[in-house]
Amino acid sequence: MLNRNEKFKMNGESLDFVLSSETRFRILAFLSMSSSTPTQLAKQIEKHLSHISRALRELESKDLVACSNPNNSKPRQYRLTPEGDKLLREINRNRVRLAFL
Repeated sequence: MLNRNEKFKMNGESLDFVLSSETRFRILAFLSMSSSTPTQLAKQIEKHLSHISRALRELESKDLVACSNPNNSKPRQYRLTPEGDKLLREINRNRVRLAFL
C-alpha cells in the first residue's frame, strides 16, 4: 500500500503528465462525459487519429483511461478510470483556485 507521500508524488507526476499535453487533457475531459472511440475523439478534438491513439496509450499506461472492450479490436471504446476521474477533478479544482488569484 502506498503511503501519503507516495500517493502525492504519483498524483503530482500524473498531473504534470496530463497538463503537459493539450491532447491528453482534452481526451480526459471528453471521456469524463462519456466513453468514446479513438475516431470519435479525433473528430471532437480535431487531431489526427495517430495523435489520439498515442495519447490514449500513454494515458492507459498511467491508468487514467481504460479500454472498455479490450478483447474486441474494433471499435475500441475508451473510458475514464476512477484515477483519471480523480485527477481531472483535481485539475478543475486547481483551475478554479487559479481563477481567483
